[in-house]
Amino acid sequence: MSAAAAMVSALRAAAARALSGAGAYGPLERLCGRARGGFVLAYHNLPAARFVEQVEALAPSRPLALDELVSRHARGATTHGLFAITFDDGVGETVRTIAAVAAARAWPVTFYLPTAYLDAPGGMPFQWLRAIERYAPPVAITAGGETFDFRPPGAVRAFARATTKVMYTRPWAEYGPRLRALVDALVARGLVAPEMLAAPPAITWPEVEALAREDVVAFESHGVTHTAVAALDDDALERELVRSRQKIAAHTGRDCRHFCYPFGGAASIGAVAPARVARHYRSATTMTRGRLGRQPLELLPRVPVYPHDDAALVRLKVLTA
Repeated sequence: MSAAAAMVSALRAAAARALSGAGAYGPLERLCGRARGGFVLAYHNLPAARFVEQVEALAPSRPLALDELVSRHARGATTHGLFAITFDDGVGETVRTIAAVAAARAWPVTFYLPTAYLDAPGGMPFQWLRAIERYAPPVAITAGGETFDFRPPGAVRAFARATTKVMYTRPWAEYGPRLRALVDALVARGLVAPEMLAAPPAITWPEVEALAREDVVAFESHGVTHTAVAALDDDALERELVRSRQKIAAHTGRDCRHFCYPFGGAASIGAVAPARVARHYRSATTMTRGRLGRQPLELLPRVPVYPHDDAALVRLKVLTA
């Protein structure tokens, strides 16, 4: 971390502690809620204990089912003091542990599923890339007819940054096979143990069917292949939207009415997809940070929350969203 980034982090942590210590969160949140409405939390993976700490820190605001929060927002009813909890990607261990906490505490939670991840083992390209960045050694290696030179200092990190940019805006075919070949080559040459590069297993469809019987658990769409919608042509986008919705509904016995854009940034969403998404789904969430406010249903912002965020920092994120 650079000195400037470290200073920003320290100042943010100090501000978060001041809000908590002074008891200012409750009054400030009431003001923010009246002015800008409720919010949606965006999670990926974290331990259950940290999740409980973060959600409890947001009292007196209370969690509400995403579908109900969206309904209130759509009809112009107040969402002050309310928030929805959402988890992206459908990682098996995360879904199981968080669903158990949600059921025990009566906290409604929504899990967005990329259906191809559940259909076949192996994981998704962004999971492979994270593992490569973490474990690839400083060597030159040929994979899929291409040589990757990771010997220079920082080469693996630079590769990960460049590939991430491609992933956020381009079709799966331009990065998926390349990453898969690299993972396979690292394992085949004995450079990295297979378990280090293995993607976390997805939740299974039988588990989805069982968990969907819980009143507080909902499963919605994260597409089929977790490809940035801006990278898809009309036919491919239609397939991602329709097939994921149909499959999830078939396994849960409930209508699938909400969508989460893969990657979720403006460049990954593009200008065309939101109108198409609105034809098939009641709402769609992004990774743009913010509250519901007056935002359109097909481009709802969220408040991203991560495992390293303590209770005070989560409060600060919510207040400044």
